[in-house]
Amino acid sequence: MKMTVAEIAALCGGRLEGDGSAVVTAFYTDSRETQPGKMCVPIRGERTDAHHFIPQVFAAGAAATFSEVLLEDPAGPVVYVADSRAALQKVAACYRERFSIPVIGITGSVGKTTTKEMVALAVSAGLRTMKTAGNANSQIGLPMTVLRIAPEDEAAVVEMGVSMPGEMARIARVAKPTVAVITNIGVSHIEFMKTRENILAEKFRIADYLPAGGAVFVNGDDDLLGALESTPEKQIVRFGLGENCAWRAVELDADAYGTRFVCLHDGRRTPVYVPAAGEHNVRNALAALAVADAVGVPQEAAAHAVAQYEPPAMRQQIREAGGVTLIDDTYNASPDSMRASLKILSDLKVSGKRYAVLADMLELGDYAVQGHRSTGAFAAECGVDCVVGVGPLAKYIVEGFGPSGVWFASNAEAAAYLKTQVRPGDAVLCKGSRSMHTDEIIRALAAG
Repeated sequence: MKMTVAEIAALCGGRLEGDGSAVVTAFYTDSRETQPGKMCVPIRGERTDAHHFIPQVFAAGAAATFSEVLLEDPAGPVVYVADSRAALQKVAACYRERFSIPVIGITGSVGKTTTKEMVALAVSAGLRTMKTAGNANSQIGLPMTVLRIAPEDEAAVVEMGVSMPGEMARIARVAKPTVAVITNIGVSHIEFMKTRENILAEKFRIADYLPAGGAVFVNGDDDLLGALESTPEKQIVRFGLGENCAWRAVELDADAYGTRFVCLHDGRRTPVYVPAAGEHNVRNALAALAVADAVGVPQEAAAHAVAQYEPPAMRQQIREAGGVTLIDDTYNASPDSMRASLKILSDLKVSGKRYAVLADMLELGDYAVQGHRSTGAFAAECGVDCVVGVGPLAKYIVEGFGPSGVWFASNAEAAAYLKTQVRPGDAVLCKGSRSMHTDEIIRALAAG
């Protein structure tokens, strides 16, 4: 990306003060990431107003900055706007219009990042592909991702996350996907959305800017998504394990580290291996194959690319330490992703016991008690030998699991307990919302 500050001001309707010829090559929000050529997007947070750091960003070499407040004698170009976040989105939406490449938008309650990685692998088997870095899928992360599209890119895969009503419409206006994927409709962010039906309605806004008859690839095994029907405006294409799916996995052969299966589509049988445990990752791989086909990448090439997938850090990474199998799924948690990880733990072939270390799940609102208690009950159904709860809400997980569960207030206490209990041949799953930092427990167990 290359734009002058004057161009940026014109695109977002801001008022320029200073040298409009300065060239901007990227945007950023964290003042610690200041570099020459970058333009600051100061955000007012609950604890910090980044406008206070504008003098420092200019001192560190920033090319320019947005500002919602009048600055006294700024040391560089300023674009004054009413809302820095909205200004960034406007600039990104205009930049997006410069490209006529396939843009694949991916959303869902859980599995967005994993699916994004697999789709990007599959599409890149035939097209030069830009993808979202990490999980930069927010009202800020999504426009910054779009602004990373380069003239030489032939496709883009963008992750699109929402937590509040109305957010998908804003970022869909920026990304304007030509193809959409919805992984599932769970209860993540139900605190703000209230019902799964509301979550579906919000997620489906990803399709607002699809071309007429554009494809929305959906998980056909999800009760709400599986019930969607095509219209003249939107083509619903299902992937999954059920007979209702146009892209279907059969003949599954799973182990602790992945699944071999046959992909059935339009009378063709394609052997596939996905090197990530769990049926949910089979569905993610099917989504990748379906999208690759939609943008003209041969199935065999896409399947070969998916087989190269490596789980991102703290997302269902399986390793051994001292004869103990550790499942590190500590990046984040919801009732739906908890169930998927518990199923992986249940399916592991181990000679010893299965421990599930489960911490609080946040943003569940009125569903919090039920969501935690039902997670514990599901762990019991999966044959888990011991649930170790961490955090105030995790008490309900232990309660749902039964008398063989234990609870601790901190990660340190939980890790100390596990070190006295876990033996070679056992398996330990660790999972919780990101702010619970359950990766501390994984590191303590791995260290011995």
